Amino acid sequence: MIGEAIADFLPLDEVPERFACVLGGSGFNTTMALARLGLQPRYVTPLSTDALGRRFRAALEQEQADTSGLMPSDKPMPVAIVSPAQASHGAMFALHLAGSAHEDAADWPQALPSGITHVHAASFAATVGAAAEPSLALLADGKARGTSSYDPNIRAACLPPHHESVALVEARVAHATIAKASEDDLGWLYPGLPPDQALQRWLALGARIAIVTRGKHGALALTASSFVEVPGQRVAVVDTVGAGDTFTAGLLGAMAQESALGMPGIVPGAEQLQRWMTFASKAAAISCSRPGCDPPRLGELG
Repeated sequence: MIGEAIADFLPLDEVPERFACVLGGSGFNTTMALARLGLQPRYVTPLSTDALGRRFRAALEQEQADTSGLMPSDKPMPVAIVSPAQASHGAMFALHLAGSAHEDAADWPQALPSGITHVHAASFAATVGAAAEPSLALLADGKARGTSSYDPNIRAACLPPHHESVALVEARVAHATIAKASEDDLGWLYPGLPPDQALQRWLALGARIAIVTRGKHGALALTASSFVEVPGQRVAVVDTVGAGDTFTAGLLGAMAQESALGMPGIVPGAEQLQRWMTFASKAAAISCSRPGCDPPRLGELG
């Protein structure tokens, strides 16, 4: 698992004067969600040794995630100041990355360690910066030796100009067995292009499974031979933070249950892909029914 860990500071009042610190970041959220589904994901990222970094490590250890890939950093944890969603826009994040552990040029692995058959790379940490090239190499190695997945989780403020960002994302999609994005992500990458055509583009680049999540409208997936659509799950939405990360974890967890994770060259049939997508959608819906990113445990999914 490759992707950022960021401490999100949420305002507790309108001024704001008081904040609650919530552990987040796409890579961290997905790792936690996978661990709660009974897997033992290895999280590979620089992690500060400061007080916030120790909170992240403790949370991972509590869920029995594999922390052997964490690279201790003397730099502080990156933080995000969150502005809650308004009628005119969703939640907004002011990211503070400069000088933090996120920028640490750690000793990144260039190939999958022995015994690892799947690699997932997420968000801007896997697309630009210190982890970008190692992520690309690991995605390629994962796809060649087992399976790999990539979620660009677009944060435009952290990315270079649009045409450069599209090229970076597509380079990673080409080395991903599974490429997954939200409808908003695809809208930013390919303005005016319908989601199914964007997914077709990703298949042409080399992805075997291309997926778009559409919030309450569910999700759809394409392979070379199948088109699968699952409806949104009915749930009282409390917070959508981390829903996409939980969906990804649910998909990978469902694949693992059927011994499909790490299977080179896999192209699932429509019925199998429908099961995986339904499981993932249900996991994401449960997380949305709770404040913050609070992924379900396996027993909650039936």
